[in-house]
Formats: sequence, C-alpha cells, structure tokens
Amino acid sequence: METNRNDLFVQRDMGIYIHIPFCKQKCIYCDFPAYQNLEEYYDTYLYALVQEMTMFGDAYPKSRTKLVDTVYFGGGTPTELSLLQLEQILNTIKTNYNVSPDCQFTIESNPGEVDQDYLKGLHKLGFSRISFGVQTFNDKSLVSLHRSHNREDAINAVQWAFKEGFQDINIDLIYGLPNQTTDEINKNLDIVSTLPINHISTYGLQVEQGTRLYHLVDKGLISLPDESTEDMMYDMMMQGIQDLGFERYEISNFAKDKAYSKHNLKYWQYCDYLGFGAGAHSFFDGIRRANNRNVMPYARKIDCFEFPVVEEEHIDAKRSREDYCFLALRTKWGINTSAFTERFGIYLEAIYGSVLEDLLKKQLIVKDKESYHLTPEGAKHGNYVFSQFIKE
Repeated sequence: METNRNDLFVQRDMGIYIHIPFCKQKCIYCDFPAYQNLEEYYDTYLYALVQEMTMFGDAYPKSRTKLVDTVYFGGGTPTELSLLQLEQILNTIKTNYNVSPDCQFTIESNPGEVDQDYLKGLHKLGFSRISFGVQTFNDKSLVSLHRSHNREDAINAVQWAFKEGFQDINIDLIYGLPNQTTDEINKNLDIVSTLPINHISTYGLQVEQGTRLYHLVDKGLISLPDESTEDMMYDMMMQGIQDLGFERYEISNFAKDKAYSKHNLKYWQYCDYLGFGAGAHSFFDGIRRANNRNVMPYARKIDCFEFPVVEEEHIDAKRSREDYCFLALRTKWGINTSAFTERFGIYLEAIYGSVLEDLLKKQLIVKDKESYHLTPEGAKHGNYVFSQFIKE
C-alpha cells in the first residue's frame, strides 16, 4: 500500500451516522442490529431518532458548533423508509447541527428493493453517494445468503443510480461464500468492469456466532471454501480490483480518482462522529458511546427523555495512541510520525520503537520518509499487525 502524504484527504470536521435497523429480509451472515417484519414500528422509531438528535445537541452544545461534512445512513436498509421519512431525518440534522454546504450525504441500499423513481427522489433529497450491498453477482449464492436481489437487479440498480445523477457509487462484494469458486470471483470482476462505479468495499465472509450462517456451519449443513482457496480468492480480489483501475486506499476499500468514502475516513483518521439510532456508535470529545441495539428498548429510553446508551468509555491517552495507530495503519497513508507527535506530544518510536522494528523485520510494514504503512503481506495479516500496538 504505497503512500503519498500530499494526497491525504485530511479530516478536520465531524461526521454523523444514522442507523436504520430495518430490512426486508435478514441475510444469514448478518450480526448487525437489523430486523425484518417490523414495519409497524417505523414511525415510532423515526420519532425516537429525531428526538435523540435534538436531545444530544441540547445536552452537548459543542456538538452543534463543529462543522459536519459527512452524513452516512447505514443499516439495516435505510431505503426501507419512504422518501418523506428520510427527508424528515435530513431536516432534523440540518436544523440541529452545523452542516457544511459541501457535505457528502451517503445512503446504503439493497438492489432489487429500489426503483429508478425512488433513486431519483434520493438524489433530489441531497444524497450524492450511494452504497449497494451487492455481495456477489451469482444468483445461486445470493439465494443461499437469503439476499433479496439477483444479478440483474444489482446491475440495474447501479445503472439507474448513475442515470439519476449519483456522483459516487459503491458496491460491497464478499468472497469466501458457501460453495463459491474462483471462477465466480472472476465473473464478478468481469461484471464490475462494465459498471459506472468508483468505489468498492470487499470483505471475506465472517461466520459470527448467533447468526443463521453460524448454525448451518456448526451443524455441517453448509460448506465454506477451505483456507487455501479463500487465500487464493483474497489475492484474486485484491489484485483484480486494482487491475480495473481502483486504488487500494484502505485494507478493504478501493476507489477510482480519489473517490474515497469521506465518512469512513472519519473512523480511520480518528475524528469525531456522532451516531444516532439503535445500535449506533459515537466518538465525541474523547468518549465512545454505544446505543441499545433493540428497537423498542431504544425508543422507550428516548420517550423518557433518557439517552439509550448502554456502553460509555472515556478514552485515556494510552488507549487513544493505540487506536490511532492501528486505525491509521488500515489506510494507505499509514502512521505519519509528525502527525503522531503533534497530536500526542511524544515521538512514535519512543513508545512503539521495538514493535515497529519487529514489524519492519518481518516485512509487514515499511517506512516511507516519515510514515509507516502496511506492505501487501501486512495488509493480509492486518489483525496481527494491529494487535502489536495494544499494550497490556
């Protein structure tokens, strides 16, 4: 992951994340706070959500003074809501927070659940970036994952969004799926090459406890690619996406023409962001907060004029340095030694000298001028690299 400090999109402002925990149907691998068949609660949830945003601004006036330059609607499936409901949320954000004129508004969506008129409406509301949960273009795999779309739906959704004026279009792709082959990976990349997209997020399938997928794997009812095949798929995806002209600017994210996800850069560059909704997370003024994941307990707290926070952690200097290092290493820019010293008042090598030396020796990181960043092998074993910065 080559670095060029000069093209770093430096984050100074704040982001806002909105969680919409509803889905038409839940995928077998999903462990996010996302629920199906809760249509009767949409209005109740919406009321609680706008109340939470107002309450937070009232309780923490400083949050209203910081410039907001990214707003991200995630889920779940935010496009389960009507355009009118989404507009109400947007108006609440703009009323309560200092939204910049060039703010990037992103919304996640599932192909097959939106038509061209709805996409036109989204763009008219001010969304300029859309992220489609494609995962794969193989119809059999999509059925086995309990996805609600097929190959044709995915292609149509991207084409419609482009026609309706979306400047930035992302698709998510997963490798290591049940019964997936390397041939499927190649076919996915062939389709990607024909689409008007400028961003791809790609991930290896994770088998999370408590999901339907975990149950099926545990009972031997579904088979996953073996480790060597998954490694091959990883290499094919990483190289194949770059061969299509995408820059790998973060371990799992690729962009054309620097069309980076500005909101996700907030996380990786250790900036403030506010998260609203069931299961949403925030990092503001040195404090991490997590909301209740469940829709009605979340809404009941708000109805009692109480914050629905179930976890709150004050980040001390040690933890702050650790977080900063492994988050920065996820990106192509890596850890800039001058920026580290400026932020923490101490030299990077003074704390992590032996760690850096060991990782350099193992060729998992390299030093380029005043920055340390991952090698391709280091990116492949990112979790190991990151763990070296966590001191007991």
